[in-house]
Amino acid sequence: RDWFSSGPADVGIQTSAVLSGVHPLAERAASYCRNTFPVPAGNGSLMRTGPIALAYPENPEAIAALARSVSELTHAAADCVDACVLWSVAIDHTLHNAPGSATPWDWAEPLLDAVEYLPTAQRQQRWVHLIEEATTADPRDFTNNGWVVHAFQAALAAICSTPVPDGPCHGMHVQLVLEKIVRAGGDTDTVAAIAGALLGARWGVTALPFQWRRKLHGHRVYNEEVRHCADLERLARGVYMSGDPTNPWPDRETWLPYYEQTFGDRPYRLEISGIEFGNVGALAGAVADGADTVVSLCRMGTDEVPLGVEHHVLGFIDSNEADNPNLPLLLKELVEGLDQYLLEDRKVFVHCVAAANRTPTSAAAWLVHLQELQAKEALVAAGKQLRTWQYGPKAFQAAAVMALEEYELGEGGPS
Repeated sequence: RDWFSSGPADVGIQTSAVLSGVHPLAERAASYCRNTFPVPAGNGSLMRTGPIALAYPENPEAIAALARSVSELTHAAADCVDACVLWSVAIDHTLHNAPGSATPWDWAEPLLDAVEYLPTAQRQQRWVHLIEEATTADPRDFTNNGWVVHAFQAALAAICSTPVPDGPCHGMHVQLVLEKIVRAGGDTDTVAAIAGALLGARWGVTALPFQWRRKLHGHRVYNEEVRHCADLERLARGVYMSGDPTNPWPDRETWLPYYEQTFGDRPYRLEISGIEFGNVGALAGAVADGADTVVSLCRMGTDEVPLGVEHHVLGFIDSNEADNPNLPLLLKELVEGLDQYLLEDRKVFVHCVAAANRTPTSAAAWLVHLQELQAKEALVAAGKQLRTWQYGPKAFQAAAVMALEEYELGEGGPS
């Protein structure tokens, strides 16, 4: 309700009517839906159902109950409620059961399994038919996508009919699906939001194009700062962690004292072909010397850089290949983003904690992208230049740089 009172744009009719009332929201919503729209079946509640899947990890019964209740606040029709239950349960299942990026995934199976959480056999059978119909269709077949059923089917059809790219950049499937939805016409932004929630459960935020992440922002509420992609990621992680007191990230204001105590505070940074690379200890110096863009490859707090400095925290985890399913794609998006920054005449600082693994990996990818060195030579050169040759990229990180080289040579791009 606070958000609504700030005057956001493009609020749906039903949502606007509910939030503008003076009675308690649940009471107001139920009354409005009952008396004004006996069978409201718009796509609004399905569009916003994605975060519900994060509330009760691997507890489909609880997710189904919450999805049902939240949909009924504004969209109480059976079609709306059923669609939200199915989509939310499928997101949770996909998030916890999808295999590695290179392994095919049956997008319809979690949805078909979720029909057991619908209340009647008739509704279950109907949705089995609707799901199966969408898996072999094109999103353009569902022209009335302002209606929740067609929005559901259009999103699923776009996901299933878009091939996953060959080569190392499988996560580009996200971008290709969303572009297909936009070209299908109709209520494209809503259908894209619906599809994006399920796609995100499979591919993760690291599959989002870097340039999209730069432009993503929220709506200003009162005098609060406008939120951006990093803030949205922080909110999602916070919901997923359910406020675990043993894990202060992502809401911790700063990690710098911990990093300095654990890894030392010796700053190091070096310019490589127009971009500065270094460790977290050099962050303050880089900003003081005019860096207006910081790309962090490690955990960072909410208050690490001054206002006015563009800051991105990329999900590059210094552990193993399984924790980095989109690493070649992440490196591709990073180096293409660095290209754009140079065109904008921005001063960029890229860093991880100690510049031992992730930073030299990124620097090597940058050299490969610029075609200054081949992958193996770039990995050695980046390690030497950053004085981390005794560490250097781990095997899976080096493999990602070589996969990027293969992709950029045209041997592993999208089919």
